[in-house]
Amino acid sequence: MLFEPTTLAATASAIADAVKPYGCEPRVLFRKAGIDMDAMLKPGARYPMRDTVRLWHEAREATGDPCIGLIAGQKLKPPALHALGLSWIASSTLLDGLRRIERYAQIANSALHIKLTEADEQARLTLAIETDNLDPADEAVDAALAVIVKMCRLMTDNHFAPLLVTLRRDDNGHISQYIDYFRCPVQFEADEDTIHFDSEALRQALPAGNVDLAYRNDELAERYLATLNPERVQDKVRELLLTLLPSGTTSQSAVAANLHRSVSSLQRQLKTEGVSYRQILEETRLSLAQELVKEQRYSLSQIAYLLGFSDQANFSRAFKRWTGKAPNTLRKPGAADA
Repeated sequence: MLFEPTTLAATASAIADAVKPYGCEPRVLFRKAGIDMDAMLKPGARYPMRDTVRLWHEAREATGDPCIGLIAGQKLKPPALHALGLSWIASSTLLDGLRRIERYAQIANSALHIKLTEADEQARLTLAIETDNLDPADEAVDAALAVIVKMCRLMTDNHFAPLLVTLRRDDNGHISQYIDYFRCPVQFEADEDTIHFDSEALRQALPAGNVDLAYRNDELAERYLATLNPERVQDKVRELLLTLLPSGTTSQSAVAANLHRSVSSLQRQLKTEGVSYRQILEETRLSLAQELVKEQRYSLSQIAYLLGFSDQANFSRAFKRWTGKAPNTLRKPGAADA
């Protein structure tokens, strides 16, 4: 790994809040882990992941609670996740929110990779922390899964529950506490760390969704994510596309010029990262299109304009190619189609 993995400092606030009821002084634990606790208050500040692993171990030892990660995850507040937390909470559906955590997970931890897959009316979110020589703390994984379910409840209601949670960690003897929180079956010693959801529940429109707010925070998330690995050209392309799409300026040559590269240089760099310009453009358009269509604030012709299509017909053809459905089939009766 070229860069040492780091975690967003603000997320450690959940650990500080979790240990207080046990009579532990957070500042003492942070000092033992070699962490400047005050950095949590600095926007965008980050800790080396190896230091946060030590902090989790200190929290586990000081509290004596093997479920401290599960408790910390419930304490985390959305703004602690930077722009990711705000765009996530403003998503039009839970599915859109989970797609955001899939896209921007590395804001929370630069070694964190999340994959969302759908099959047989179920969606599965798989979490993996990939490092060369550093094992993640079990408590950190517990916290991450707890945060995801907490966010789903904040966006819907406190009764929301997934279908299944699986954890790679050993059984810590407190499975009942996990079941009480997740409100679904929980399996330890599994092959992967996952959360399974009912797909239909994820697609329900959320009354508090705000696509404009989510979109603006996506721009901030892209910009911040790019700073974590300044060599990743695809992040710069995605960030730029969010700005250029409404103007209709989406050609590869225009993007290359904005990034001060030749088209051939841009193509070469993206190929090295395992993606193509067209793939990034279509992924960005698809993500925004699905939200804009479901949100129903804009007509289909307006959405076509916002995504840089020459007209509604071209947008509709592209949308059907991406999803297998015409965009107006996802809208409620009476919604504007033109």
